[in-house]
Amino acid sequence: MSQRIINSMLALFVACLCIQPLNASESEMLNRIGEQLEQYPVIRAEFIQTKQMLALKRPLVSTGQLTYSRSHGVLWQIHQPYRVSYVLGEEDIVEIDANGVQKVRSVREVPGLAQVGRVFRAMLGANTAALRTYFDVALEGAPDEWKVALVPRQPQLAKALSTIQLEGSQFVDAIVIHETGGDVATIRFKHVQGVSALNASESQLFGVAP
Repeated sequence: MSQRIINSMLALFVACLCIQPLNASESEMLNRIGEQLEQYPVIRAEFIQTKQMLALKRPLVSTGQLTYSRSHGVLWQIHQPYRVSYVLGEEDIVEIDANGVQKVRSVREVPGLAQVGRVFRAMLGANTAALRTYFDVALEGAPDEWKVALVPRQPQLAKALSTIQLEGSQFVDAIVIHETGGDVATIRFKHVQGVSALNASESQLFGVAP
């Protein structure tokens, strides 16, 4: 898998805020934001990703759907400009092309992508303890309108990312990433839903019974 694709997936998570240890009220607010997210076993959203690369005059734009399942992991489906899906699980990474052909790799084979999957699950699953393992965290706002700034703590992530900012209310609405090479990726989510179960198509891609 190319570094460009890996970095694009990383962009599923900036205005630079001053990163300081969270005080008690900020920690409480982060936990309240987490409680808002974790009430749903499945979160589904359409996305538009715009990536401005220093080497290109025009940004790269892709669209698709993200599905987070607390039980099965993260499903990242790119619909345009090409079709490919990725299932980011605890033990392996599955790439599914437009014809349904699957390539399965263990997390040891693609440690960078596996790390991305762990971060996705920590963020979308409202696992604030795991989030603080990966990042230094700062936030502002209130539980109904918030911004969270993240600076990578782990060297493997810090090689690719400098800062991440999330904005949201009930769900994550937008993510902006500054990569270490100067490229900037912005993802905006729409039609975000918190639901109780996967649909038939998602179940098939996750490889579980609907």
